[in-house]
Amino acid sequence: MRHRNAKTSPHQPQVLKQLNKRLILQTIRRRQPVSRAEIAEETTISRTTVSQLTDELLREGWIREVGQGVSGAKGGRKPITLSINDDAAWVVGVDIGGCGTTIALCNLAGQIKQKRTFPSPRTSMLDTLSEQLQRFLSQVDPEIRIIGLGIGAPGITRSSDGVVLSAPALGWTDVPLKRLLEERLGLPVYVDNDVNVAALGECWKGAGKDKQNVIMITVGTGIGCGLVLDGALYRGSGWAAGEIGSMVTDADAVDQWTDPVFAGFGFLESKAGGPGIVRQILGRMEKTDPSSPLRRDADRLTAKEVFDAARKGEPLAKSVVSQSIRHLAAGIINAVVLFDPEVVILGGGLMGSADLMLPKIREAVKRLSPTQPEIRKAQLGSDAGVIGGAALVLKECSEPIGGVL
Repeated sequence: MRHRNAKTSPHQPQVLKQLNKRLILQTIRRRQPVSRAEIAEETTISRTTVSQLTDELLREGWIREVGQGVSGAKGGRKPITLSINDDAAWVVGVDIGGCGTTIALCNLAGQIKQKRTFPSPRTSMLDTLSEQLQRFLSQVDPEIRIIGLGIGAPGITRSSDGVVLSAPALGWTDVPLKRLLEERLGLPVYVDNDVNVAALGECWKGAGKDKQNVIMITVGTGIGCGLVLDGALYRGSGWAAGEIGSMVTDADAVDQWTDPVFAGFGFLESKAGGPGIVRQILGRMEKTDPSSPLRRDADRLTAKEVFDAARKGEPLAKSVVSQSIRHLAAGIINAVVLFDPEVVILGGGLMGSADLMLPKIREAVKRLSPTQPEIRKAQLGSDAGVIGGAALVLKECSEPIGGVL
């Protein structure tokens, strides 16, 4: 333990300066436009230090003076107010999907300036991702300052060192994605689960804006969940928090269910995920309705087509869709009871059928949950992952701008 009279490290003043700069940047980002006096009052940093550090940040281009604020109660000159310079630096967001991957260049306000999407090959995804990122970065203006890449990966990811522990959709196990890409790209890389990253995006620019306790659930091929509690991602002791696709929403299944959709996917996904819905209706058609028009294209049938058929009144499709929504509603109610969020955000490919899903889910939550969060559809669509990747960089990076978000 260090005693009070221990010698001060020569690096401590510089460390304190950087911490104060970050705190000032955080305050400006949250309160902008804001005066130097207001920054000093909120941060308890002395006015002299705030003035020195904001002048330095102005010279470095991180912030800008945007006008005059409101005079105090005693009148006098209106203070100059400060705001973040949104184009002072840039971040790259990457959303890796089982079918396609999107790369985007964003400014500090989360505005997408360039974007590219390419297929995700299962057998050579690492090399393809690296090549695509190198090509993308080579086309960016060299005068632009890029401070890092934020990546959402579809699986259990240890964000502390950027290792993808398990991503069945890509065939990945224990892939050191952060290290591999940093070696090839020469930029800081931050990696997290794709739904966690999408949750960050929605909390920054979408349906969870200004909320501190948010559950985001994506429903597509699989079912994932990102948890933002007290303003921070909750990842769990084994980095697997939010694996809601493995939630069991039928008591009988505890003893009886032994048939997952395919390896790595769980019970709720088998009932409410896209492939699970298709599998259920094909099985039921085989037994009860072999003449169903949906059998004509059974080999190419999609969950969207099942929802479309239910919307048109096809009895078997209506039954399967209704059951899948009940299972999903049960999972959402259980999550709400556990975490007491302000809002539950629903995204993913199957939210194209939100007109069928949301009313029933809202009714079930209202009737069965002791707390009543808002149930919202995600607002950012397919951009949630890349905007969330940008948010991840701003939260995690060690540059002075880090922590602005």
